[in-house]
Amino acid sequence: MGGGTCSSRALVAFFVVVSSLVAVSFAAAAPAGADDGYQMYFPIIGDTHYTDTFGAPRSGGRSHHGVDMMADKMTPVIAVADGTVGWIDDDQGGDCCAMALQHDDGWESWYIHLNNDTPGTDDGQGWGFAPGIAQGVHIRAGQLIGYVGDSGNAEGGSPHLHFELHQPGGVVVNPTPYVDAAIKLSEPVAAGYEGRFADDDHSVHRFNIDLIADAGVTIGCNPPLNDQFCPEQEITRGQMTAFLRRALRLPDSEVDAYIDDDENVFEGDIDALAEAGIAFGCTGDTYCADQPLLRSELAEFLVRAFGYTNPDETDFFDDDGGNPFEVSINKLKNHGITIGCNPPANTAYCPDRSLTRAEMATFMVRALELTTP
Repeated sequence: MGGGTCSSRALVAFFVVVSSLVAVSFAAAAPAGADDGYQMYFPIIGDTHYTDTFGAPRSGGRSHHGVDMMADKMTPVIAVADGTVGWIDDDQGGDCCAMALQHDDGWESWYIHLNNDTPGTDDGQGWGFAPGIAQGVHIRAGQLIGYVGDSGNAEGGSPHLHFELHQPGGVVVNPTPYVDAAIKLSEPVAAGYEGRFADDDHSVHRFNIDLIADAGVTIGCNPPLNDQFCPEQEITRGQMTAFLRRALRLPDSEVDAYIDDDENVFEGDIDALAEAGIAFGCTGDTYCADQPLLRSELAEFLVRAFGYTNPDETDFFDDDGGNPFEVSINKLKNHGITIGCNPPANTAYCPDRSLTRAEMATFMVRALELTTP
């Protein structure tokens, strides 16, 4: 692999080894409140493969500061988060093509070895950026940046994207676990995409929120207008039944399953899921519809709804021992519906933590295997 391994801005274009490299700090922690990894989009649309080579030695005493994501030339590369284009090497036929994206939340991502060839050649005279990409331009998460190539010191090697992540303050982190946990899109999102709701523009889950809206799984949170989703609001057990009933298209039920949901707006959904064997109470005959949904309860709901299994009975997490839903949590992990809650190790599931409505949208998209809106 060519593998961009720069530790200063001056090394980006051709990775010339110089005697005095700028010192770089390393870390592996996730931002406070991150769930299932730093909340970002997967940087490549299409087939790719990669391994964790962060910190591996490179020529001239350098070490690898990113992850090399192998893909065919001209495979689309997208912005992993909302941000502003920082430094950029865009000299066609010269120093092309690489750039940095300064995320709105203070993080930064680097995209190196973008295409610099005219299609079907290796002439170094091409252009690896999407229209409108220039220094100082603000772009949205999911927007097309450019295309995989072999520019810089990858010339003559296999095309790939060298992808880096920097925490606020310039601290370089191993991007591999964050890439592993990233939300994947099936195609770039249009630059002017506004979405279904007015209050989720800055949520990394916003495209998944639109997906479940398009699928009829959610309507909104402010009837009758329903132009808001309330992404940061905790989802309740009652709301969860509405999400699942719509997703599974369950019919009405004549069964009155619980004694505490009379007159509750979700009573019909609760009874429909109970008859289907999906709903379960908080005690024997009560449902607790207004109670926040816990991550452990989520696992049980989804396993009952979608039939996930764990044939090898693998115990993936170290913080759910004794939890009544531990078996379902492991089934959820086995099917890739969750990764964990303590990146990059992801050895914990946080079974007793509640979920936001936005997080639930992403879980539902994974479960229903929905694609880009």
